[in-house]
Amino acid sequence: MHTVTATLPSGSTAYSGVTCVEPGDPAATTAPILTPGRILEAFKRIPLPEAPLNIQPPDGETLVNFDTILHTQAEPFQESVRLLGRQITFDITPTTFTWALGDGESMTTTDPGRAYAKGVPMDQYVSHRYTEAGSVTLQLTTTWGARWRLGSGPWRDVDGTVTMTSPAEDLQVRTAQPQLVSYD
Repeated sequence: MHTVTATLPSGSTAYSGVTCVEPGDPAATTAPILTPGRILEAFKRIPLPEAPLNIQPPDGETLVNFDTILHTQAEPFQESVRLLGRQITFDITPTTFTWALGDGESMTTTDPGRAYAKGVPMDQYVSHRYTEAGSVTLQLTTTWGARWRLGSGPWRDVDGTVTMTSPAEDLQVRTAQPQLVSYD
């Protein structure tokens, strides 16, 4: 890793970042410099998979004071790109999930949640309890982080993240009405 400086019009120099030059890279002296900013811009151009917001119970309805389960599908993946004539590999991972719950509350987790499964305790889910009936609109923002490497060199962290927001999902929060069905 080499420090990159810029020469200012006054003649002084200023820190501009670092670049990575792998030993034996013939392009090292002629290729443009791989700066953290260029790496981040390349990361931002990679198409990220959608991470849709899933809500249970399904069909857009839940009950007041009932655990409403939230989950998404977001898996780590790798993507290779050409940047300034060099092969760069990104190892991309969802780092946080911000759940906007539609009732003025939100929560951020590192867990994408999971679908309901019989016998799994509630503390194993990402869930929320609404305290009032009404219509709410939920949204999920997934933050992706990455590390990168040049060829088969060492992995380095990307200096920044990328966020992706799912389409909004409407939910009706209803109050259950008790009803006597038998007098026995």
